[in-house]
Amino acid sequence: MIIAYDIIFTLLLLAASPLLAVILLFNRKWSEGIFERFSTKFRGVTGGLDSNKVVWFHAASAGEVQALVPVIKEFKSMNSRAELVVTTTSLNGRKKIEKELGGVISGAALMPVDISIIMNPFIDSISPEALVVVETELWPNMLSYASKSGAAIILINGRISAKSFRFYYAMRFFFKKVLSFFTVMMVQSEKMVKRLSRLGVEKTRLIIMNNTKYSFEANPSSLDALKGMDKKGKKVVVAGSIREGEEELVIDGFISAGNRKKLLIFAPRHMKSVRHIGELLSSKGLKFCLWSALKEKSAIAGYDAVIVDTIGELSAIYNIGDAAIIGGGFKEYGGHNPMEAAVAGLPFIMGRHMFNFEDTAEKFLKEGGAFQASTPLEIGAKLAELFDNEGMRSYTGEKNRNIIEKFRGSAATTAMLINEILIDRAKGGSVER
Repeated sequence: MIIAYDIIFTLLLLAASPLLAVILLFNRKWSEGIFERFSTKFRGVTGGLDSNKVVWFHAASAGEVQALVPVIKEFKSMNSRAELVVTTTSLNGRKKIEKELGGVISGAALMPVDISIIMNPFIDSISPEALVVVETELWPNMLSYASKSGAAIILINGRISAKSFRFYYAMRFFFKKVLSFFTVMMVQSEKMVKRLSRLGVEKTRLIIMNNTKYSFEANPSSLDALKGMDKKGKKVVVAGSIREGEEELVIDGFISAGNRKKLLIFAPRHMKSVRHIGELLSSKGLKFCLWSALKEKSAIAGYDAVIVDTIGELSAIYNIGDAAIIGGGFKEYGGHNPMEAAVAGLPFIMGRHMFNFEDTAEKFLKEGGAFQASTPLEIGAKLAELFDNEGMRSYTGEKNRNIIEKFRGSAATTAMLINEILIDRAKGGSVER
């Protein structure tokens, strides 16, 4: 089955190569890193690797890298002799790895395309003792050849959304084989255990472990600059990671909260939306400015709305807020992780399409610090309730902060389990396959 996948994927790639060539010629973003994606050797480190002590971590994009960062730091503190390398499928993910882990890992690179003539020699150049995969990065050739090479294959933060499960279950004759390459799978909930069991994974390989994204540590220096800002009595709503098609719903929801003294800080998921958001705000009579144009951030109080047109500041900006709106779930994008808003102690409103963060959303909803809405009126009604009830706003925000605190140690525990698996294998132990 893996051979059939490899042949089909290779043929599709060859068939699409003329179109890809045109895209690469005219799209600079796509062309950046293209040679890495077709490289047969890990080029993220100079001087070579110690093939007996390499642990390879793989995360899809910047969001998964954020979950991986504390695990790698904890693992390195437990196993200082190991050489750690990281791959990712996105340029932003690689940049984040280099920024957050530059002094901890031996190197980072983009993962090459998953066809055997490229992937197999790439893995040989790493010769990993273990491959640690984040969430649902189920690349068949990568998993198959790493396993054949003798590496322990470990999944952390494992999850399968209800939507993905339907596809996996329909193709279970294939995915049962792919999942069989994992030595251990650390998953986020009992619900994930049940789904993976139905796909043929033995329960002896499954461990329930809290998502390491909850081990997120905010940058104190970035927060201190914004805490205690004079908001001139305005209630501040931080709308984070808002996706295309959700902008007007969020703005109308903010407006429908009534004629209270309030301010909307609008952080789009993609910077290309900034101009469109500005046009929407103007059409609805809201005075706005760009975050980058503010010489003094306290000047935000003079506006009805602020558009965040910079990257990497949202976690700090949440600390200005009284409540948050989390994007990605009002349309069928699957949602975004509300962790940063929860770290700031904010109650938050999200949509009903949170299938990419199913367990996370359920935790916050169950504890009462999060609310779901589908229409501007529902958003406005909940914001008005939070604005008018200081006790409720404080209580629900603290519930969210408490959830984060309960899971602070998940990265250390995950790292410890990875280390114990390697120790056990070194002693000749193994997980039954």
